[in-house]
Amino acid sequence: MKNLLNNKKILITGGAGFIGSNLCHYFVQQNDVICLDNLSTGKLENIQELILNERFTFIAGDLRNIDVCMEATKGVDIILHQAALGSVPRSIKTPLDTNANNVTGFLNIIEAARINNVKRIVFATSSSVYGDHPALPKKEDVIGKPLSPYAVTKQVNELYANVYGQLFDMEIIGLRYFNVYGPKQDPNRAYAAVIPKFIAQMIDGIPVKVNGDGNQTRDFTYIEDVIQAN
Repeated sequence: MKNLLNNKKILITGGAGFIGSNLCHYFVQQNDVICLDNLSTGKLENIQELILNERFTFIAGDLRNIDVCMEATKGVDIILHQAALGSVPRSIKTPLDTNANNVTGFLNIIEAARINNVKRIVFATSSSVYGDHPALPKKEDVIGKPLSPYAVTKQVNELYANVYGQLFDMEIIGLRYFNVYGPKQDPNRAYAAVIPKFIAQMIDGIPVKVNGDGNQTRDFTYIEDVIQAN
């Protein structure tokens, strides 16, 4: 996979998380990378080997704090916004936390980017925005009603991105991830994707539990494809 970005200053929010840390490892090879993470779900061990890299900077900070966002975006060429409180089940249990992290945090980062004249933002949205629309295959401009607080937050992100792009001539691109899996994904967390969980169970000789009748299907995306898209 060819790295199309060279000698840029890239801010990766949620950079200690599963997707964010993979992006950090890839882009730091030819760029200056700033990793911003509050470590609520991300882990330092995901970026530990990068800490001493002179092209890598870690900021322990929270996107809900606009001052943190303003400082982190200074002099940045591109933002890869991965920070969010993920999981549909968790959003149903804690909708206020999900909204504060995913909506207020997103608005803070794009507002800080506007003020600091950041050239481009690529952000993580979700297949959940397709909601209850039954059509297959999915089409970008055909979505239904959201089915969870998490889906609502991602749809709001897309609306804000569209408005900021039109009002302030900003280049803001949303990538609707479909169940990303790969290295650095924790199979032990309650909200882990099914692929690493199944693999870990198979390795340990534990029977794999399949919910439903086993005939259901689901899309999955390997992490290298997500890196390439970013």
